[in-house]
Amino acid sequence: METITEKTIKTYDEIAKHFSDTHFDSIFWQKEFKIFQKLIKGNKVIDIGCGAGRDAVLFEKAGFDYTGIDASSGMLKEAKKRVKKGKLILMDFYNLKFPPETFDGFWAAASILHIPKHRAAKVLRNIIKIIKPNGVGFISVKEKQSINEGIIKENKYGGIQRYFAFYTQKEFEKKLKEATLKESNTNWLCYFVRK
Repeated sequence: METITEKTIKTYDEIAKHFSDTHFDSIFWQKEFKIFQKLIKGNKVIDIGCGAGRDAVLFEKAGFDYTGIDASSGMLKEAKKRVKKGKLILMDFYNLKFPPETFDGFWAAASILHIPKHRAAKVLRNIIKIIKPNGVGFISVKEKQSINEGIIKENKYGGIQRYFAFYTQKEFEKKLKEATLKESNTNWLCYFVRK
């Protein structure tokens, strides 16, 4: 039986081209990116769940030493069309294969929301292991509305299914504390954190 993670990865593989074509507005997170640039000390950054490379364009233009990881080979194929200098690696956030304290910061835009809530704090702890002391991170999750977490069927992509975890602000701040991250700033349910 397919796990929720496998189902979500398979969905991204299936919709990669269409998703890339319809979600490639490199200014989508521009305001948050400018804040991230001010907070980070150093230029070595990892994009956790880089998708089709939308945010990689911002990092490359700003001169960052960029590494993007994604569990979807289809999304990485799309990213390789846009990412010129950075490294792109097929890897999921459950098994980060980097030495401790490799990166100055991490960027997790709309990726942590695909982790079941009971695993979120552990994944965040694994991420901070590869971040240098006093490193920073950006995390965005979807705000909880009528559903807590689960497989969501989306008609806009022909009835595909992806797993989502939705959070209240208090609920996600608790996950950050469990992962020993200090909240530096928040804008909606976008978090800038420090190790």
